[in-house]
Amino acid sequence: MKGFKPLPILLVSLLFTACGEIRIGGEAEHGDEMAGEHAAGPANVTRESSSEEKIASALSAAPDIVSAEATVVDWPASPGEAPTLLREGTNEWACFPSQYHTPGHDPMCFDGAAQNWAGAWMAQQEPNLPRMGLSYMLEGSYDNSNTDPFAPVPPEDEFVVTGPHVMIFPVDPTSLDGMSTDHTTGEPYVMFQGTPWAHLMMPTN
Repeated sequence: MKGFKPLPILLVSLLFTACGEIRIGGEAEHGDEMAGEHAAGPANVTRESSSEEKIASALSAAPDIVSAEATVVDWPASPGEAPTLLREGTNEWACFPSQYHTPGHDPMCFDGAAQNWAGAWMAQQEPNLPRMGLSYMLEGSYDNSNTDPFAPVPPEDEFVVTGPHVMIFPVDPTSLDGMSTDHTTGEPYVMFQGTPWAHLMMPTN
């Protein structure tokens, strides 16, 4: 397989900044602090939360074996401003705390390929992935739309609410054509089907 180099973490964050906030939450009980288990973060964080609270929120998006060594980046304070590096990591994963504009807890972690996908999406450019990308959102998510990659932020009661899940970003998004797009069944479904940004949503409970 060809060598793969993920986009630099801060470059991805700057793409988020330039193109607007990412619009991509649920509480879990604390478990044993063992690698591979999912440790819940704060129920919610705000712009004014401490760095420690934001890091805890970000790390709760993925299993400890992934998040323990991940880079953690805060959302920019406003469009055009630089993001804040909260913690340097040693693996290819980047984690972000819960978004401040959504009604619930929705942190996320991306591997290197998924960072490329996210950067392309936020720049409204077609992704070109050298391999499949992966992302964890084990606290769930609040999405603007399941069909429109660039839908505006909806009223609070119109967000598409999804429970804990893993996202899979294929090299060829047309490989997801014909799969279910129904996000209400609890089974795997496709978000943004029929677009270059189509990806598989895999509920985990």
